[in-house]
Parts: sequence; C-alpha cells; structure tokens
Amino acid sequence: MAEAWSAVPEWIRKAEADWIATLTLQAQIDAGLEDAVVFHAQQCVEKLLKARLIQLDQRVQKVHDLVAVSRELERVDPDWQWDEDDLCELSTGAVLARYPGFETTVSDAVEMVKIAGKLRTALLTLLEQTE
Repeated sequence: MAEAWSAVPEWIRKAEADWIATLTLQAQIDAGLEDAVVFHAQQCVEKLLKARLIQLDQRVQKVHDLVAVSRELERVDPDWQWDEDDLCELSTGAVLARYPGFETTVSDAVEMVKIAGKLRTALLTLLEQTE
C-alpha cells in the first residue's frame, strides 16, 4: 500500500526545511560549504518528487536518484516532465560530494541551487493544484 495522502504536508514541510538549509548554507558558501548546499538542494527536490508521488497514491521507493524518482512520476502524472541532465547533475553532486575525492565548486553549487529552485517551484505548483 502507498503511503497515506495525509503524509504529503509533512513531506512538503521537510522539503521546505531542506530548502531553508540550502539558502542558509549558500549564504556561507565561501566557508567551504558547497557540498552541504548541494546536498540539501537535492534533498528538497527528492522530497517534493516523493510528495507528489504520494499525492497520486503511488508507492515511494527509498532511492535518492532524482532521475529514477522523476521517471516514476512521469509514468503517473501527465503534467510532469523534467530535463534528466539537470536531475542527474543535482543527484550526482549531492551524492558524490558527500565523499572524499569529489569537490563541488562554488559555481557548480550556485548552478545546482538554481536548478533545484526551478524544480521546487514546478513541484510546489503541481502539489498545490490538487490539494
């Protein structure tokens, strides 16, 4: 059984907390927080994608790959489609940046926050249309 539709507002609240963390950390980006900025931006988008799936009575998988989650949403929501390159960039940056050997530049982080911001706006619009 899919997660209850009533869980959608909690998913949105948690996503918005990640967005606030993204913006707060971005203000300190010169302090070497690029990786954390991208991580929270990805988490915001992931939670909103999953909120939309739950809203549409779909089962949510425990994956962090935005491309995979977006494809799940595309199958059940004719209003959803997003550039997979953007989703892949945001996913890769958030996952790989958590480990040694991969560094996110300030310009990369700024670009990924822009991508996440556009995704956030689009997903919140869809979520509000069916509340």
